[in-house]
Amino acid sequence: MYNNKDIDENTHLLRFKRDHSPSFTTTTTPTTRRLPHSATLHDSIQETISILALAWPLLITFVVGYGMKLVDVWFLGRLDTEVMAVVSLSNLWCTVGGFAMGNGLLTAIDTLVAQAFTAATNSTTLGIILQRGLLIMACVAAPISILWMFAEPILVSIGQEPDLAHLAQKYIYFCIPFVYMVFVSTAVRKFLQSLGKMRVTMFMCVSLFPLNYLSNLVWLKYMHLGYVGAAMHFATFHTMVFVVYMTFLLGGTKFVRSYWPGWSQQALHHWKPFLKLGIPGMLSVATDWAFEVCALLSGTLGKTSLAGQSIVLTINSLLLMIPSALSNAVLVRAGHHLGAGRSKQIRMCFVLSTTFGILLSLINAIGMYTFREWISSHFAIDPEVVQAAVDLFPVAACCHFFAGVSAIFSAMLTALGKQPVVASFNLGSYYAIGMPFGLWITYTYDWGLEGIWSGVAVAGIIKCIGEGAMLLYYVDWEDECQKVGRVIGSQEIPPTLKTIPITKNSNDTL
Repeated sequence: MYNNKDIDENTHLLRFKRDHSPSFTTTTTPTTRRLPHSATLHDSIQETISILALAWPLLITFVVGYGMKLVDVWFLGRLDTEVMAVVSLSNLWCTVGGFAMGNGLLTAIDTLVAQAFTAATNSTTLGIILQRGLLIMACVAAPISILWMFAEPILVSIGQEPDLAHLAQKYIYFCIPFVYMVFVSTAVRKFLQSLGKMRVTMFMCVSLFPLNYLSNLVWLKYMHLGYVGAAMHFATFHTMVFVVYMTFLLGGTKFVRSYWPGWSQQALHHWKPFLKLGIPGMLSVATDWAFEVCALLSGTLGKTSLAGQSIVLTINSLLLMIPSALSNAVLVRAGHHLGAGRSKQIRMCFVLSTTFGILLSLINAIGMYTFREWISSHFAIDPEVVQAAVDLFPVAACCHFFAGVSAIFSAMLTALGKQPVVASFNLGSYYAIGMPFGLWITYTYDWGLEGIWSGVAVAGIIKCIGEGAMLLYYVDWEDECQKVGRVIGSQEIPPTLKTIPITKNSNDTL
């Protein structure tokens, strides 16, 4: 789509070779001395186009994924209340008790594969990193599956109704065989996105939308199986996800020829660097649950507050897809720059992405505040619910702005392999400061929903300031490039195992 070799770098295969790579220190050529401003402007335009080229397919992917969730809710809404309660509780268990953990661990792929894409001299090093992730997730899936077998007593012990917990356990039994399959699908998606193949993952998600609808139609409408039908839909859908992902990976890309060395004992080594990134990444999902915690706490404030907040959460989740798509694109782009030792470009990527993140999040926040009455009145007819949503939108807009900006900062830190820093800010700002402050102001001064969300806003401000200061004052971009070279170099597979020639124009089929 883009002819410029720098713009379309993400469709090239491992252009970086250490034996003739640029130095890890930034140099200035005579040309750039003569035309510093025009060169900088040209580079900024090229970098902007590259970031946007990665971001727009991700945005479509997120929107389609959200659409599939809405389809699921629509079909479940036509069943009885008990079925909805069972499925909601079971899915919450599956997410919190397993899938979120796996998604966090696999952030190591985001970092290592993106860096190795331009740093590795042997392209099959990327395949070894994927193998390593699959083996680690197999070790994680086993205890998770055992834990899920005892979901019922655990749910009862935390206050769930015994009958509801019993039915949820039956649903979860259907899900246990698919734990590892979900992890494999997630690893494949992250692997492809780390290569910059955003359009491939977009096509995969789009192709799944009609299949998801058909599965819901069969199991929830025509079969009349209740929660068992919902469990069968879960199994069918995730099987389809696995099949579609593997079909695209093996048939729609040059994965086997370019990256896969065959199963190798090399995947049994160097687990420590992977886990040093993955475990903090797992802890970082704390931020993802900040708004869900608000939803749970709002239930203690009455049905009106809960209903009003559901409107705000829906709009907030939709608009957060924009900075989320940008942050994922930045993670990949920054990782490629790091692997290639381009300290100047990664600094520019940071400045541009931060600017875009601030502008987009600000536009979204202003829109939430300006149209709060119009949005609320279109989602509810009860005047009290409408007013509850209208009152909450100003605080929610503030939360949205800082959540959007911090997503960019977190992505940049993740690209640098600093997941422990992200995890520290997430846990400290949200759960050590923000949430306690929100609860205190809610129940001490009777602030209601605004008090709970004020805690999230305070946490977002602290996180933004902390991560921004870390990137501005404590990151040496040239030193980070050198660190990446050493980390990836230590994981390179021996040339005798399998040597893949590094080509300069190996475009995927998609």
